[in-house]
Amino acid sequence: MHDTNWDDLRYFIEVVRSGNVTEAGNRLGVNQSTVSRRIAALENALGKPLFDRTAKGWVITPVGEKIVTQVEEMAIQANAIHRKIEIDTEEVSGMIRINVSDVCSKRFVMPVIRDFKRDYPEVDVELITADHVVNLANREADIAIQAVNEPPPNVVGKHICKMAFQVYGHADLVKNLSDMPPCITWLGDGVTLPFWIKKNFPKLKRAYRTNSGVAMFNMCKEGLGLALLPCSLGDEAAELERIPVEYLEPGQDVWVLSHVDLRTTARVRIFRDRMVEFLNNDIELLEGRKPKRAIV
Repeated sequence: MHDTNWDDLRYFIEVVRSGNVTEAGNRLGVNQSTVSRRIAALENALGKPLFDRTAKGWVITPVGEKIVTQVEEMAIQANAIHRKIEIDTEEVSGMIRINVSDVCSKRFVMPVIRDFKRDYPEVDVELITADHVVNLANREADIAIQAVNEPPPNVVGKHICKMAFQVYGHADLVKNLSDMPPCITWLGDGVTLPFWIKKNFPKLKRAYRTNSGVAMFNMCKEGLGLALLPCSLGDEAAELERIPVEYLEPGQDVWVLSHVDLRTTARVRIFRDRMVEFLNNDIELLEGRKPKRAIV
């Protein structure tokens, strides 16, 4: 163990978290071969294999499983040390990682980044667009704009509002709803439909599925089907109209979050405050209280 390069442990734990070498490389900002090389170096230092390389992917070995908990704890401590160093500094420079869902990044985050970079050019920005909730404790992001009803532990944040959803369709597509156009939903098991479709459109004959919020939004705008969308997107799309339905799934709360240890870091604090102000100015849109005329 005395020959272990502790930086290699970051690669090990990222492969465990990601489930594959390619995704681990994407998260670490390196290519797949670099991840493989660093894992091999770690295994050589330990004298034991940590993963079995199979045709279906990398499978963690019993030796790897034994050290996962310890390495996770080391990663948490390393991140805590990094955050402590950043606390109370008023020099607005360095890196800030911002997480938001891909479909909302252009409308709600890009304007804030633009103005922030104009005022603080020494700050480098990483924008992480993902529909899953990132782990702030593991430094996957410094600030996250997330739709969650219950924020995770060890974070501080500002609750903005409850995001409203409505069913939308292209104006041309919904002129005759009696023909029951297709619906667009999330990629799942290919069988199960969400309740908004089952309850509102029980005679549906066809559903399209996607794993991307951006793709769903664009498919709806192209007239491929009806979709359940945030009002903040649907009400601003000229091509779309609200479809009146009896059942709507409840929306989630919108939060601007950061790790508790970064609450006084200048760049994080300033960007967070600006993000909160920007979203507060659009609360009526987020809550669906500035709708376009619904189709009757």
